[in-house]
Amino acid sequence: MEQSSGKTYQQIMMQAVTYLENKQLNPSIAERLLMDRCDWTKTDLMMHLNKIMDEQVYLQYLDDLNEFVQGKPLQYIVGKEWFYGLPLKVTQDTLIPRPETEELVHQALLHLNSKTDKDHFRVLDIGTGSGAIAIAMKHERPVDQVTAIDLSPEALEVAKENADQYHLDIRFLEGDLLEPVALETFDCIISNPPYIAFEEKHLMDESVLEYEPSMALFAENKGLSIYEKLAYELPFHLMTDGCLFMEIGFQQGEKLQKLYRKAFPDKEVTIQKDINGLDRMLIVK
Repeated sequence: MEQSSGKTYQQIMMQAVTYLENKQLNPSIAERLLMDRCDWTKTDLMMHLNKIMDEQVYLQYLDDLNEFVQGKPLQYIVGKEWFYGLPLKVTQDTLIPRPETEELVHQALLHLNSKTDKDHFRVLDIGTGSGAIAIAMKHERPVDQVTAIDLSPEALEVAKENADQYHLDIRFLEGDLLEPVALETFDCIISNPPYIAFEEKHLMDESVLEYEPSMALFAENKGLSIYEKLAYELPFHLMTDGCLFMEIGFQQGEKLQKLYRKAFPDKEVTIQKDINGLDRMLIVK
């Protein structure tokens, strides 16, 4: 791209669109990079379109575009991703929250909102990462007591920062899976654990492998090892009338349904599809 030389935001964005199209990349990124970097809404952007872009803003925009062209995910460039209507900080110590996980949260909220036997619930998020699930649950249901666990102290720092941004009182604990809550029980447990098989690495997008934390992506035994461990432990931590919501790999539904029916013989265990029609959620209630 050329130097800004007194061009408007609209003119420079159009240059960026052409630049991305020539690289066979999504041209809509031109708009989002600018909005997220400047913390703008769509209305803010519209109000700036005919203004001259500041040289400092232009140079940052150029750097951001070049990083994106070189393969760095947009979310790590601008340091944020939107989840359940909230912008959250993300770093390379945390996974980038995905729309499929929003669907998991939505299902959990639908279930809790339908229950009238209690006025508040104890909710646990296992492997919280950026804190996305715990924050969405607490933001939507402030009366609930929410606990979030992660093995990574770096990820927990990001999660705490995100919770503080919205003044949400969430208990964050460092540790492996359920170890930090060894003697506790919960009304609702939610988790998006690592579920990609190491054998599937060659199928992964290069930018995911290069930038996202592998500890949060991959698991042993064809991606099933965390679910297998949790299947033995979760029955001791879920209340008798409690519910469990887990994100799963699209080829794991049948095996995990069998495993969790054994773990929870008195509960209904179902597999639910995501917006793309793929098996994505294991629900126990």
